[in-house]
Amino acid sequence: MSRILVLLFAVFVPLCIQAQKNFEGLIKYDIKYPESIPGMESMLPKSTETIVSQKRGLTRMQGGLQADMLGDVLTDYSNGKVHFILHSSKVIYSTTEEKMPKQDEVKPTIKKGKGKMRIMGYDCVPYTVEIKVNDMVVNSTFWTTTQFEPARQPNTVGMSTPNVKVEGFPMKIETSVPIPGMGSFKMEMTVTQLKELKELPNNVLSLPAGYTQKEGLPPVFQMGN
Repeated sequence: MSRILVLLFAVFVPLCIQAQKNFEGLIKYDIKYPESIPGMESMLPKSTETIVSQKRGLTRMQGGLQADMLGDVLTDYSNGKVHFILHSSKVIYSTTEEKMPKQDEVKPTIKKGKGKMRIMGYDCVPYTVEIKVNDMVVNSTFWTTTQFEPARQPNTVGMSTPNVKVEGFPMKIETSVPIPGMGSFKMEMTVTQLKELKELPNNVLSLPAGYTQKEGLPPVFQMGN
């Protein structure tokens, strides 16, 4: 089950950062589960934060197994290095974008829907997205805006981004994933906070001191192999 959850967030967290413009700072998504599956509550993150800048990007999850297994993911665009910062064990795993696992190619079906929603002061329109992932069909609705776009796309969990092109920046994503024998897993990610880089600590995109440094990927990427 934990491998399925890692895969799910590997696919959909990168999809949250598709558009590109000039915003540098923190983008926070709160995550809700309308129909939670018994026994999974402790595995699931409550939010995900992405900090974007022209030089570096960082993504971290709050709560759940993913937060401990993946840690904070810091990407240095100048040299292609990706660092997984595991605070619980004070270990930093470092690799490069070229050496990270690649996802299977996906061919999503995308359709523009009807209706509007206002999120964080931005007007959003819906797109329905259907993706096949490891024999599962993942259905999502992306509520996107063309009024807000971040500067860069961080490499959130060391996976390449699926070939999904939705106009605008997703301010909300509603996802439904069928899990054999367990029903349907549903998740809602909504932007609830935007904070400019100048409002954040100066070292927010730096590696912490005193941690053990290792080459390669963290152990979570060996699960299921």
